[in-house]
Amino acid sequence: MHLLTIFWTLICAAVIIGYPIYLIKKSSTVLRDHKQSCASKTQNTVELLSFDIREQLPNWSFSIDVPQITEEVLNKNSILFYLESDNSCLKLPLSNSSVGYTAKVYKNVGKVYVTFKSLKDGVTNFYVPTWHLKKLKILIIRSKDIRINGNWETKLNKSVMQNNLAKAGININDYEDMLGYFSNIASIDFKGHFVAKMPHKKKSFSRATKYFNHQELYHSA
Repeated sequence: MHLLTIFWTLICAAVIIGYPIYLIKKSSTVLRDHKQSCASKTQNTVELLSFDIREQLPNWSFSIDVPQITEEVLNKNSILFYLESDNSCLKLPLSNSSVGYTAKVYKNVGKVYVTFKSLKDGVTNFYVPTWHLKKLKILIIRSKDIRINGNWETKLNKSVMQNNLAKAGININDYEDMLGYFSNIASIDFKGHFVAKMPHKKKSFSRATKYFNHQELYHSA
């Protein structure tokens, strides 16, 4: 009986001494994980820009000055483009079967071009009405994190990053889905909302290609 009492006393003492130590270690681990998470989000930044494009419509193309797209950004960072209409905000390039057009985006230092072609032949210029589209939203991914940094222009079935997002239920073609995903692992830096004015002297797109080395973003399945 005496031995049992001693044994029980030792167990109680171990609990009394050990439990606070456990709580201290656990809180330190939680604090360290929180700091690492904050540091990770600080290192991962997604810049968001929004442009009202209605002043350049109706038209078969529009152009926007984007000084945030520097030569360094073009060479090192992924850029996603989304067109917003009344019902959706979808990733470029895209095909809109209900209205009957395809849209492609081209980028260069300080400049973005979007063109619209008829879905029937892919060649004829398609004049998009003013009421149909509202904004172009641009996401510049400034990160080395493999979860968000990669070749977004690669076909879905060939991209490990995009396949992983699809398995997680993230639709890369949906702006709201992607913004929600980014906000969990990166800092969203909203650069502002701008109005894309009609250029004073509008050049045809075919002529502009002689002076700019455009980079086409191919369709992601």
